[in-house]
Amino acid sequence: MDHPDDLLESYAFGSAPEVGAHVASCEECSVHVELARQAAGWLALTHVAPPPSGLRSRVLAAAVAVRPPSSGSASSAYVSQVAAFGALIDSLSPSQWSAPTVDGRSVGDLVLHLAGNDGNVLADLGTIVPPRRKAGALWRDQSDLLLRTVAQGGDDVLARPVRMAGKVPARRPLREALTQRAFETWIHQDDIRAAVALPLVAPAPSHLARILGFGLALLPGAIDAAGRGRAGTVRLALSGPGGAEHVVGLSARAAAGGTPCLAEVSMPADRFGRLMAGRVPVTPSVAAVSGDRAAALDLLTVAATLGCE
Repeated sequence: MDHPDDLLESYAFGSAPEVGAHVASCEECSVHVELARQAAGWLALTHVAPPPSGLRSRVLAAAVAVRPPSSGSASSAYVSQVAAFGALIDSLSPSQWSAPTVDGRSVGDLVLHLAGNDGNVLADLGTIVPPRRKAGALWRDQSDLLLRTVAQGGDDVLARPVRMAGKVPARRPLREALTQRAFETWIHQDDIRAAVALPLVAPAPSHLARILGFGLALLPGAIDAAGRGRAGTVRLALSGPGGAEHVVGLSARAAAGGTPCLAEVSMPADRFGRLMAGRVPVTPSVAAVSGDRAAALDLLTVAATLGCE
């Protein structure tokens, strides 16, 4: 008797109905089909496993890498930094989690700090914060939850006031807080990369430009708060990806357009971003300066206090 050997597995998995009559009448082929079905069930039970912990971050990072960076969404810079930060911490060895960072905190403590600031935003949005877990898992759960909350809430949730990170208590609309979350995530990624001897990486140009614009908008008021406000402006020429020329008022009390330009400061855009985070010391050589050096130094000194710690 001829047996349809090449169709028996297909029949076992629901195809090739034309051999059904033969299988029903042939004990040898019936046994073959039953063994194939049992093997399929065994494979399904034993070979399905949860995805590796690093898969999410690798997929997000790969997607961000091949997609042109968008500056149109309020959360686009934060999405990009979450992907990059997640890929970084997924690559760390157990010993690297204990490495000291720039301010003495371990990598693990720094990730917990970042998760805490994300958690404050979630709490202000009335979202239940996940219970405390290991640093990496807690940060990942909270960043995912924040992004889902933003995606589901639309413009209404973006207008909600939430806590900003920093030493001075302040609340701003979520759309602004998301830019600050991107800023802090980038800087702490830098901190961790430096702690484990990896090169620093700047945000995409459009995202860096958004972060810089966020900081520069706060700068005149911060100069007043520091007791250094005066009439006049400084022309800030930021070079490289994400850079542009900005006219920055030295006081929030005076309109920038109606006051004299006292000085010009030139430096790379990513370096100025790191200076805003307090990661670049303000020294006489930190930037190229022309004009009133005191005015330029006031601007740079106060800019260096805008970080999110």
